[in-house]
Amino acid sequence: MVHFGRYIKAHHVPGWETYYIGYKQLKRRINECSKHAAEGSEEERQEILRRFSKLLDSQVEKIVLFFLERQGILAGRLQELRERTEYDPSDENMGTTISLVSERGSLIEAYRQIGKDLLDLLQYVKMNAMGLRKILKKFDKRLGVRLREHYLHTRINHPYSQLQQVLRQVGIGAIIATISRNLAELQSERWNSYSSFTLGNQIPKAIENEYQKLTKEASVLSFMASGFLLQPSDEELLETAEEIEYHPWSAYLNQLNTFLYMVNYYVIVPTSDEYAQLLNTPATVSGVVIGSMPLAATISAIIFTLWSNKSYKAPLIVSTLLLILGNLSYALALPLNSVWLLLLGRALEGLGCARAINRRYIMHEVPQSKIRAFSAAFVSASALGMTVGPALASALSSVDFKVGGMIVNYCSASGWVLGFAWILYLLLILILFKEPNKPHQMESMKSKEANSGPKEEDFGALAPLLGDSLNKEEDKTDESSRSFIDVLKEMNLPIQILLTNYFMLKFASEMLISEATLVTGYYFSWSSSTVGWFLGALGLTVLPSSAVVANYISNKFQERLIIIWSLILTIIGVVGNFSLAPFIRYTEVQYIISALVIFVSTNILEGVDMSLFAKMMSPRLAKGLFNCGFLSTEAGTIARALADGLITLVGRGGMANLLNFTMIPTLAITLCTFLFTWFGYYSLY
Repeated sequence: MVHFGRYIKAHHVPGWETYYIGYKQLKRRINECSKHAAEGSEEERQEILRRFSKLLDSQVEKIVLFFLERQGILAGRLQELRERTEYDPSDENMGTTISLVSERGSLIEAYRQIGKDLLDLLQYVKMNAMGLRKILKKFDKRLGVRLREHYLHTRINHPYSQLQQVLRQVGIGAIIATISRNLAELQSERWNSYSSFTLGNQIPKAIENEYQKLTKEASVLSFMASGFLLQPSDEELLETAEEIEYHPWSAYLNQLNTFLYMVNYYVIVPTSDEYAQLLNTPATVSGVVIGSMPLAATISAIIFTLWSNKSYKAPLIVSTLLLILGNLSYALALPLNSVWLLLLGRALEGLGCARAINRRYIMHEVPQSKIRAFSAAFVSASALGMTVGPALASALSSVDFKVGGMIVNYCSASGWVLGFAWILYLLLILILFKEPNKPHQMESMKSKEANSGPKEEDFGALAPLLGDSLNKEEDKTDESSRSFIDVLKEMNLPIQILLTNYFMLKFASEMLISEATLVTGYYFSWSSSTVGWFLGALGLTVLPSSAVVANYISNKFQERLIIIWSLILTIIGVVGNFSLAPFIRYTEVQYIISALVIFVSTNILEGVDMSLFAKMMSPRLAKGLFNCGFLSTEAGTIARALADGLITLVGRGGMANLLNFTMIPTLAITLCTFLFTWFGYYSLY
C-alpha cells in the first residue's frame, strides 16, 4: 500500500501543492510529540494536545479558504456562461444556423472545462479530508489517546465551523446542479433542432461519482464526530480493524458462551414436566421451572451491562460459576426431592446469563470488518444451541443409574452434563480469554483532553461573539446518566412498533416451545425423547429460513412489508394451533404444521425486526445503560417469563384447556401487534 504522503504528492493538482494538508510535516510533529509525551508530565501532555489541535486548525483553515476561493472562481465562470445562454436560439437576430451550432459547441466546451476543474476540486477536498482523518488516527495511535473523536466533534459542531464547508458541500452541490442543468439544456429540443450533434455524459457522471466519494468521506468524519460510526468506508473499516487489538480466541469463547447458554436453556424443555412430577408437583409447574431462568436473566442483564463497562473476563467468570452452581443444584433436586432446589438451580442459571456481555463484546471488541461475520455467527450459535438442547435431552433419555445412592436419570442428567461442560468452559476462560483494552480506560484521558478543546484564545476576535457556545461540550448531559424516563421520551413510533414486535415474537415462540411437552403428551402421547427430537428439528429450520430471507426476500421486498407478512403468518399459525375437539380431532399433522409456521415466521420476523431496529435507532439510543439493544433484550426476556408463567397459571385449570387458553392471549397479543404495526406502517422505512 502506498504511503499517503506519497499518494498526495503523486495525485496533487499542479499549482495547488502548497494548499494541501502538510501530511509529512504533521507526521514529523507527531513523532516529536510522542517523544515529549512519553517523558513529560500530565500538564505537558495536555499542552501537547492543545498545540497539536491548534496546528490542525491552521491546516484546516488553509484548506477551507483555498476551497472557497476556487469554488468562487467556478461560480463566477458559470455566471458568465449563464449570461451567454440567456437568449432564444430561434430569434432571427441571432444569425445563421451555423453560428448557433458554433455557439453551442463553444458553450459545451466551456461547461466541460468547468466540469474538469470541479473534478479537481472535489478530489482536492476528498484527499484533504482523508489526510485529516489519517493524521488524527496516527496521533491517537502513537500517543495512546483519543483526540480524533473529540477534535472532530468540537470543530464540526461549532457554530463557526470551517469543517462544515467540507461536510455539507452546499456550494459544491449548487455548482453541480448548475452544470447538469445547463448541459441538459444544451441537449434540449430547441438546440437539437439546429444540429444533430449530441453531448456525452462522461463529465457529469465523473462529477457524480467523485461527489459520492466525497460525501462518503464526509459522512465518516461526521459519524466519528458524533462518536457513533454507522457505515464507514471500506478503507476506514480496514483501519479500524488495525486499531483494535483483536484476540480471536476471546471472540470464539464469547460465541461458545452463547451456544452453551442456549443449550442450557432449552435442554430441560422435553423433561421439565416429568421432573416436576417426580418431585410430587403438577406437570404444569414446568412453566415456572422454565420461566424462572429468563426472569432471573432480566436482573443479570442490568448487572452485567454495567460491569462490562470495566471488564469482560471478570463477569464472564462469575457468570460461568453461577451456571455451574445452577446446573448442580438442578441435578441434586432429584436425589434431595426438592422442587425449591430445582427452581433455585434455574434461577442461578438465569443470573448467569451473559448474553448482554456477548452482544457487547461483538459490537465493541471485534474489528469492524469482522462484525457482520461474528453477528451472523452469534445468531447461528443461538440457533444451534436451540437445536442441540432438546436433542441432548433426547440422547439422555435412557440414562437411569445410581452413584453412591444418588439417583441420576434422564431428568437430572442434563444438569450433570452441562455442569461439567461449564467447568471446562471456565478453564478455557481462565487460560485463553484475554481482557481487551476497554474504551472506558480512555474516557478519563478523553475528559482531560477536553481541556485542549476550543477555548476562547483559539477563536481570537470571534470569542466575544460566541458567548456560552464555547462551553456547550461541558454542559452536555452524560449519556450514562440518562434515566429510563429520558430514554422513553426519545423512543419514537417506529422504535415502539419494533419493540412491540420483538416482545410478541418472543412470547409466541416461547409459548410454543415451553408447552410442547405438555401438549404433545396429552394429545399424542409423545415421549420426552420424541419431543426433544421434534424441537431439535424445529430449531434446524432457523438456518435455511434465515438464509432465504437474507439472500432473496430482503433484496426483493421492503423490510416493513416482510414484517407485515411475518405477522400475518404468525396469526395464521396461532389460529391453526387451536384445538376444536370434540368437534374436530386435533391431529399431529395440524400441530406440526402450525408449530412450523409459528416458529419460522417469528424467527424471520426477529431478523428483519432487529435489522430495521439498527437502522432506525438514533445515536443517543445506542449509548448508555438503557440502549436499544438492552431494551430489546429485556423485552424478549420478560416476554419469555410471562409466557412460561402463563402456562403454569392456565395449567391449574386442567390439561384439556391448556392449549386453547394459552393460544387465546397469544392470538390477542399477535393481533394487537399487527394493528399497531399497520397503524405505523409508513413510519417504518
